Amino acid sequence: MSLPKSVILYCAGSFNPITNKHLRLLELARDALHKTGRYKVVKGILVPANAKYAKDNLVAAHHRLAMVKLAVDSNAWLCTDSWEVEQSEWPPTAVALDALKDRIRDGTVSQCIYNGSAAIESDSSTQLKRKRPNDTNSHESSEETDVFARHKSAKIMLVCGSDLLRSFSVPDLWAKEHMEQILRDHGLVVVVREGSDPYQDIYSSDMISKYSHNIHIVTDWLGDDFSSTKIRTAIRRNESIKYAVPEPVLEYILKHKLYNPNYRPGFPYPSSEW
Repeated sequence: MSLPKSVILYCAGSFNPITNKHLRLLELARDALHKTGRYKVVKGILVPANAKYAKDNLVAAHHRLAMVKLAVDSNAWLCTDSWEVEQSEWPPTAVALDALKDRIRDGTVSQCIYNGSAAIESDSSTQLKRKRPNDTNSHESSEETDVFARHKSAKIMLVCGSDLLRSFSVPDLWAKEHMEQILRDHGLVVVVREGSDPYQDIYSSDMISKYSHNIHIVTDWLGDDFSSTKIRTAIRRNESIKYAVPEPVLEYILKHKLYNPNYRPGFPYPSSEW
């Protein structure tokens, strides 16, 4: 019997802000791959989108990167990667996946990786501050470096929701060569809600059907609705987001006054009215 193939899970998004739902995607994906007996997940990477990513209401990249770092801080198998946010332009997903594979193989991936014990320094500027691995007080642990060094040939799989799979069928949204590159060279782990029918999306596309063997469908039977959009709406409306985002992320939002500078959950009226 052959040994399980090493896998690195790659989850990209705006993370504006990161929520518990994003973290749960990776947990569900890891569980599902392990159950096949064919894969061993050695790392999960959350990758905040570049500032040039075409999405409204993005807060500065250094804030989103800092919140992701806080969210994974206590989880030994998760980390975050600053490579994309440091690029001058937004790199398409297929390009970013191939770049990660190259960085792992040539040993430079640790220059942009923050593991669970790392410290991110973030200020009001748009610059990202981090120590390089050769710094005296580098955040990069030998254990973190060894994971990538030991698994240079690991399969990198893209973790996503059913909306991304469905978007492959939208005309002109994805470059055909990029879709094929992702499906052929990397593969997808698609986490869907109970009652969703991702198999219809697979069947309806000749391209996707061709690589259906490289697509893993995972149903989230527990479910939740903690989307980043609803989190931002709740903050604008001064509603509590406790337990919807990791506690350190909530503290970071409050400290840096993100999304609503007057956000005071639990205090719907000005103090003068009490």
